[in-house]
Amino acid sequence: MTPEKQVSFIERVSKSVLGLEGLQIVVYCDRNRFGSLSEKEKKQCTFLEIGNKVLDKIDGDYIKQKYNIENGIEFGKKLHEERVKYIKTKGESL
Repeated sequence: MTPEKQVSFIERVSKSVLGLEGLQIVVYCDRNRFGSLSEKEKKQCTFLEIGNKVLDKIDGDYIKQKYNIENGIEFGKKLHEERVKYIKTKGESL
């Protein structure tokens, strides 16, 4: 997945009823359907950790301070853009 798609995925899932935590549980259950999921395999499911980092560190307050813009289309684009930059610079991926 490209960083842009990763950020879009994280944003969509976090806004859904299931949320990032719920999806993490679904992934664990799916991978553990035979009862053999090890701790190492659990650590490979990192989208919850990465998603929370991206959403917490690059939020609305960050964008308002950095770009001095208020809510709107431009605000949303900058928010998404900064989250993509964060994923790229941290070298993290889903």
